Amino acid sequence: MNINNLRIRILFYLFILPFLLISCEKEPEDTRTFLEKLYDLPGIQITEIVPPYGHLYAFQLDITQPIDHENPDGPTFTQRAYLHHADEALPMIFGPSGYAVTPGSGQELAGIMQCNMLTVTHRHFEGAKPDPYEWEYLTIKQAADDHHHIVSLLKNIYKGLWISSGASKSGQSVLFHKRFWPEDVDATVAYVAPIVFGTNDSRFITFMDNVGTAECRQKIENYQRLLLQKRDSIIPLFVKWFPDNFYTFSLDTNEAFEYAILEYHYAFWQFHKNECSTIPSCGATFQELTDHLTEVLWMYTFSDFYLEYLKPYVYQALTETGYPAYKTDHLSDLLLYATNPGAEFFFPGTFTSSYNPAPIHDINNWLKTDGDNIIYIYGEIDPWSAAMFEPADETNAIRIIQPGADHSVRIRNLDKKDLVIETLEDWLRIEINY
Repeated sequence: MNINNLRIRILFYLFILPFLLISCEKEPEDTRTFLEKLYDLPGIQITEIVPPYGHLYAFQLDITQPIDHENPDGPTFTQRAYLHHADEALPMIFGPSGYAVTPGSGQELAGIMQCNMLTVTHRHFEGAKPDPYEWEYLTIKQAADDHHHIVSLLKNIYKGLWISSGASKSGQSVLFHKRFWPEDVDATVAYVAPIVFGTNDSRFITFMDNVGTAECRQKIENYQRLLLQKRDSIIPLFVKWFPDNFYTFSLDTNEAFEYAILEYHYAFWQFHKNECSTIPSCGATFQELTDHLTEVLWMYTFSDFYLEYLKPYVYQALTETGYPAYKTDHLSDLLLYATNPGAEFFFPGTFTSSYNPAPIHDINNWLKTDGDNIIYIYGEIDPWSAAMFEPADETNAIRIIQPGADHSVRIRNLDKKDLVIETLEDWLRIEINY
């Protein structure tokens, strides 16, 4: 044996062989209890709460996040989440909200699958407000990075299947998170999640011109005109609703009243609790005309409290996530204040930012080419369905549109609910007893 070969063998036994032996050893078993694992997670303040859905444990989590994920060593804020624990080995339903969450915020899939659930407040909403409150960091990407950080932390405990799920703006949140961190979850169910283009998306007007029957659409438009024609008698009743329901109201009365009438058209279909036969006509009293408006409309959104609460939503709509166009052609001769209506009206104070179309187009394109293992669920008469996403053939995704359903549609309402369950079973390779 020559000297060089001898040296190689000596080096192998001294340096390389020990590493090979170590690599063959099994990873030490983690003997910590679930609670020990949870309390060992870094950067989380944990408060145990009473489980609202019968889980073994439930916790309020206050998670430290960087205000700017591009500067992780910079200022931080605390983001509130709620963990509902059943078993480490069971799937996790991940619900990153588009708004704030409470201990009672739920996810339909967690009930169907009888498993763990994690809900998360969206940055800049109550429970996740940065200080200083800088609007520039309220972006789709920053929020997606928030959600990725939370998933990464909790995957130290829940190493099995993760399914993200959300409705409406929360449905947008799961799609946005999926786009930037597709490996975080094994499947996604997005209910009534619109992909809106611009701050004046005209597809919503086209939708309004075709939803329901021609007779019903005409009744709606006649009612809106009647409200404007009788505004002097109805506005005092409109304003009285707020103190009667313990809200303060500081908007310009005339402009707010016109916005309420424009929003009525949308609200009538979004949560379709009133049939067309209930729409008042010219023989109705002022009080009857007002009562119908306040019953159908989300009146509270005009209050001071909810204007402030929803301010982050409006900011996002005006900068990245988009907003519907208002249908005004049938009212243009009667509108005196809301002559060029837009979401800016619902943003208290001065709005100085501008809309950036790039993020939503990027997300739309990515979903078309790479949006796998996503189930999209929409309601046929929900106005947000004007901006429903249509999966491309090259992706492993399905879309279900429930006839006659509105914005509240869920799996339990679907004629094709079995398709949803069977698709999830196929993707996740599990059996779901539903």
